[in-house]
Amino acid sequence: MKSAVSRVVVAVSVVAALGATAACGGSGDGGEKSAKPGAGSAKGGGGAATRLEKAALVAGDVKGYRVEKPVARDASSGSAGVEPSKAPKAPEAARKTDPAVCAPLAALLGPDTGTGPGAANSPKAKAHVGRILTGADGKDLTTTDVRLAAYAEADAERVMAGLRAASKSKKCATFRVGGHRYFGVRPLSAPGKPQTPDKKGDEAVSYKLAHPKGEYVARQTVTVVRDGGTLAVFDASNLYDPAGVQEDKEAERNGMEGIGTPKADEDPKVAAAIVEAQLRKL
Repeated sequence: MKSAVSRVVVAVSVVAALGATAACGGSGDGGEKSAKPGAGSAKGGGGAATRLEKAALVAGDVKGYRVEKPVARDASSGSAGVEPSKAPKAPEAARKTDPAVCAPLAALLGPDTGTGPGAANSPKAKAHVGRILTGADGKDLTTTDVRLAAYAEADAERVMAGLRAASKSKKCATFRVGGHRYFGVRPLSAPGKPQTPDKKGDEAVSYKLAHPKGEYVARQTVTVVRDGGTLAVFDASNLYDPAGVQEDKEAERNGMEGIGTPKADEDPKVAAAIVEAQLRKL
């Protein structure tokens, strides 16, 4: 079980159609595939795409983390900084958000998600780019998906307002996207503005959610920072594996070291170092 858990944890952070940052599409991808040529590169029009690609994190930008481009997605999208591919869209029934008021949250879960009245009016990004960060020492079982998206500034403000309202809405404490259920949604205190000399961001929204993934529970903590018309999405995720936690405890009782499976109360955290490093480059 341990090797399986490790493989899945590395994949968590939006590597499938319904899971941002969290491989939610029910696919259970292992995440050990190498990125296809061009995967993760900025998509969209002209100058905006070039600007985002230059601003995206690269190896060495954040000490103690590996930075990789995500594998190509199997769906198409134009919302909230998620990258499209040439695969056909999923049927609308599989993308419908219920309740519709939760569509802004669904739009950040991954490509091809969140249809319905709320989604129809969602602003579309001009360009977007993504990176996946994991701890270089292999001991931190949190994966952080970092996505940048360029909007007209007014549209970026609308996206933030929608996220803020949906994350606070009691109707969105539990919601569905097609056949996938998300629960435990609640707003968090947005982190203080990073102490960078030139880029501090105009506003931020932070919230948490979870969803079943096979025998595990995938947990996400999401922080979205707006800087002008650019949105920076930081999606930290891990897996709660009850059996793995018990095996770690048993190993400790036998004088051995467990692998550090995240416990029930160990929600993923968005590392301040990642946020600050990304905002410096915008």
